[in-house]
Amino acid sequence: MSVAIHERTQFTVEAAKAELRRRFEIRLDSASESVVLKAVALPDEKAFTAVSKVDSDKKLSIETRNQKAVANMRARAFERVSSRCELLTAQEAHDILGISKQALSQKTKAGLVLAYTNTSNRRKYYPSFQFSENKTKPVIAKLINELKIDPVNTEAMNFLVQHLVSKMDFSSPGEPENVLPRYELLDNSAAVEIIKRDFINAFEPGQ
Repeated sequence: MSVAIHERTQFTVEAAKAELRRRFEIRLDSASESVVLKAVALPDEKAFTAVSKVDSDKKLSIETRNQKAVANMRARAFERVSSRCELLTAQEAHDILGISKQALSQKTKAGLVLAYTNTSNRRKYYPSFQFSENKTKPVIAKLINELKIDPVNTEAMNFLVQHLVSKMDFSSPGEPENVLPRYELLDNSAAVEIIKRDFINAFEPGQ
């Protein structure tokens, strides 16, 4: 087993934790089913040691390594979104709106309802911040339309949700910071203009 030598770099505590998690996940992904099942029954220190002994340099094709990397990236993206807002299942969403599952699907395809797709399993989830008084806030459809987002474009719709759950500072120069998730500012027309501008600037370079 080859040993990777990591150069000493400057990390914040949170960044260091994230890097350690990333390294451990690489080992965990390389572990066989038997190793994982054995390790989970051990005390923490012994379990971590058992997993850490796994050869992370197991010979995999470049294509396989790339596919694993993409799968991990997709899983992390979903975890980030679900940690920043409440994601409803299709059942919960159409119950709130009082419509059928088919009607919910049609509204989503028409850009009247915002959906986030977990690209790991293709399941759609519906951010709860878009609903009020058992209706979808009109600003959602307006935002999708004015940003010229194709509602069936999963990448674009997911990017919009990621954009809305991220925070922005909506304060004037000289005023105290007013850092909030963008979706909490959707009732403010001035903030919506900034949200649209930032989305275009962030999304277009990735096209």
